[in-house]
Amino acid sequence: MLDYLIVGQGLAGSCLAHKLGKENKSFKIIDIVSNSASFISSGMYNPVVLKRFTPVWNAQEEINKLLEEFSEFEKLLQVKLVYPSDLYRILANEDEVKTWTKKSRTNENLIPFLDPQIHSSVNPYIKADFGMGKVMQCGKIFVRELLREFRKYLISRHALIDDVFDFTSLEVRTNEVEYKGIRAGKIVFCDGYALKVNPFFSYLPMEGVKGETVVIHANGLGLKDIVKSKVFIMPMEKDYYYVGATYYYREVNDEISEEGQGELVENLNRFLTIEYKIVKSFAGIRPTVVDRRPLLGAHPDKKNVYIFNGLGSRGVMLAPAMAEGLYNFMENSAELLSEVDIKRFN
Repeated sequence: MLDYLIVGQGLAGSCLAHKLGKENKSFKIIDIVSNSASFISSGMYNPVVLKRFTPVWNAQEEINKLLEEFSEFEKLLQVKLVYPSDLYRILANEDEVKTWTKKSRTNENLIPFLDPQIHSSVNPYIKADFGMGKVMQCGKIFVRELLREFRKYLISRHALIDDVFDFTSLEVRTNEVEYKGIRAGKIVFCDGYALKVNPFFSYLPMEGVKGETVVIHANGLGLKDIVKSKVFIMPMEKDYYYVGATYYYREVNDEISEEGQGELVENLNRFLTIEYKIVKSFAGIRPTVVDRRPLLGAHPDKKNVYIFNGLGSRGVMLAPAMAEGLYNFMENSAELLSEVDIKRFN
């Protein structure tokens, strides 16, 4: 009998599986390749909410953990995944300049991340009339490469079932679960927006937020750092850049739309003055929770059925720390953080 079944191999499922492997726990993941929120993620990590210049919840702890976690993935998979970078926020007016200057010098939670100096544009093709603020301890994780290579790793160890999960084939007993002849002590649902049709956890208040992104080629731009205005532009390689993202609550699907692509182009053109070409477009559904905190914990009645979900747009920051917290909850009876425990919605 296995120790665990995991449903979903996005960031949540992959980080949990990695933790289980390090602890010598046996597991299988059930997942089929799709346009999941993790798979189309930019992988950007950033400790500051740049709309209001406020610190992200548990920012320093989460960044320390993500650097440790994804460096371990690099060694395991023999692929480069972690790319630290500065991030420059284009300041829109004098009020934003004053707010940035004040908070970067007086807010103890922001001092480690915000450079108090106002910078001129970091690139001749980036328009920044009021200057830029620099955010430190940022960067990107190559999430698509992580998921693709970890999937290969799992397949090579017969730890992945390439299939759509079928709830009618699951039997939950007092001390075990069984799925199509596979028995395990526990099952963890890391199923993203599919939570909406999960009979165990569909009562939880998750919303779907559609997001669209594009990859552009801008020959000669030579941008080295991430730049953020209403949209961000993030270097990839050889003058290819990731641009995102839109947020739609009205239309929850994973289809590329003319409206979404138009919004990205309009906002990018406000500050990027070089010609570019869109080479690829993406769309997906982010699983977000009404209080903007993840969903972790055990089913209120079936104690061997667990959930790990609701990472939203900050998945690369949240997934490593949350995976460790959930593992300690399941194996060592440690308390979950009250902010993420699903008991808050019982």
